[in-house]
Amino acid sequence: MQMEYDKSMSENKINSFFNLKNLPKLAIVIVLLFYCLTNFTHRNWSGIEGPQRGVIKWDIISYYAYLPAVFIHHDISLEFTDGTNLREDGKFWYQETQNGNKVIMTTMGMSFLYAPFFLAAHILAPVFGQARDGFQSIYQFFLVFSALFYLAIGLYSLRKLLSRFFPPGITAVTLLLLGLGTNLYYFSTYEAAQTHSYSFALVSVLFLLVLKWYEKPDWKHSLLSGFLFGLIVLVRPTNIILIIPIAFIGLANPEDLRSRLKLIQIHIPLILVFILAFAIVWFPQIYYWKTFTGMFIYNSFPGAGSGYHFCNPHILDFLISYRKGWFVYTPIMFLAVSGFIPLYRMYRGLFYPLVAYSVIMVYVLSSWWSWWYGGGYGMRPMIDAYPLMAIPLGALITQAGKFSLSARIMIGLAMTFLIFLNIFQTYQYNSVLIHWNSMTKKSYWTIFLRSKDRYGYWQNLTGPDLELARKGIYVYYPLIGKNERLMEMNEEEGREYVLYNLRKDRGLIRDIKRYAGRTDTDRLETLDMVADRAYRRLTEE
Repeated sequence: MQMEYDKSMSENKINSFFNLKNLPKLAIVIVLLFYCLTNFTHRNWSGIEGPQRGVIKWDIISYYAYLPAVFIHHDISLEFTDGTNLREDGKFWYQETQNGNKVIMTTMGMSFLYAPFFLAAHILAPVFGQARDGFQSIYQFFLVFSALFYLAIGLYSLRKLLSRFFPPGITAVTLLLLGLGTNLYYFSTYEAAQTHSYSFALVSVLFLLVLKWYEKPDWKHSLLSGFLFGLIVLVRPTNIILIIPIAFIGLANPEDLRSRLKLIQIHIPLILVFILAFAIVWFPQIYYWKTFTGMFIYNSFPGAGSGYHFCNPHILDFLISYRKGWFVYTPIMFLAVSGFIPLYRMYRGLFYPLVAYSVIMVYVLSSWWSWWYGGGYGMRPMIDAYPLMAIPLGALITQAGKFSLSARIMIGLAMTFLIFLNIFQTYQYNSVLIHWNSMTKKSYWTIFLRSKDRYGYWQNLTGPDLELARKGIYVYYPLIGKNERLMEMNEEEGREYVLYNLRKDRGLIRDIKRYAGRTDTDRLETLDMVADRAYRRLTEE
């Protein structure tokens, strides 16, 4: 399969600037230096106490918990937490199972990735006069820079991946746009220990290996690819969707599919090696679940009242809402999606699997009960897809490189502005000028490109009702103040007023219908329940 760019064509049709060989390496250095500068300016590893802890907080508490449990407390059962305030201090979060055991809520993939850096910090802690408790600043410092370590490997691999399809200049621009113009920047610095920069790195390496395997199938690439895929899924189980581009990348027509099936038949032992490597990575997790829950596969999130609503995906909200829309807070990804058009003409063997993967990814992620994915800047779970989205983005830049000089200048200025916008809005988010889950159109434009709060920002924020959201019903309330009009009414009039307005919300009525269908409950009773909750939230402190 021919999947490399035509160098002679590129040199003739694209300005020679785009063929300077060292530009991609320079782009990677710029990105990493900028990230380092941000880290040392922000210094989020310095906060170590409870809610003020800068790195090991929120989801990271669970991702990280396996390491102090095993290496410090020597008790993966978490019995050492009995009679302590470790849970209240935000050091260990767990789910209590029906058999009375405690289970860490997330899979252990991130602990595998953290482990070398945790052990280094554990060795060095006494040298810096810090306690070996797993939560001092040195542990957090090493976690932050573990993200940059993996990211450097990922960017290097992505450079080699993109260089198969695009000349050096296109590759460099694509890397800069991804590194500085997307929320990869936020999740490699301000919340570096979250899963997303790690997944970005692992996916970049994986697909470089996958392409090499299809070119020359061998045991080494089978083993490494299976191991990496298993680790990626262990970090974020939804990334099992990557099996689509893994299996179908390079297939442009039925003849390609027939050739692929023959290749697989010839190399069945190598496919089995891939599967075995995947299974080996997952074995410790399955053993852990079986030991403490009695089940080989255990999902702790439903126990916490969370899950997917596949019959009620919020795709438009996921993509374009001001609350957390992917294209709103990372508009460069809208350009990447637009790049599927030139990609279709350039590499159909990439177009079909990447479009299928992207559509399924958006559908699955937008079906999660909290489609805004809690805190964090922008639509964070999509960062895992950025190595693959880099390909249509590169195709779009290639197409733009063929335009007139004036058009290229305008496009360059637009992309520069999008990089600036991403960096500035990252600053806004870190300053709570972009709220973590309550943004509205009015609030967004009130503080657009402003570094200080303005009247109208807080007044127009609306937060979700999390209890209803877990049912797949989405109602949003003002964050501050009561509804003055409701306060002037008696209770009966107020409830009727709320009910009247809820009935006008088509999206909410759709949510209620789908919830009623799933749970076999009466729609009107459900609507009354929602109206009652809304009335109380709008009139009580």
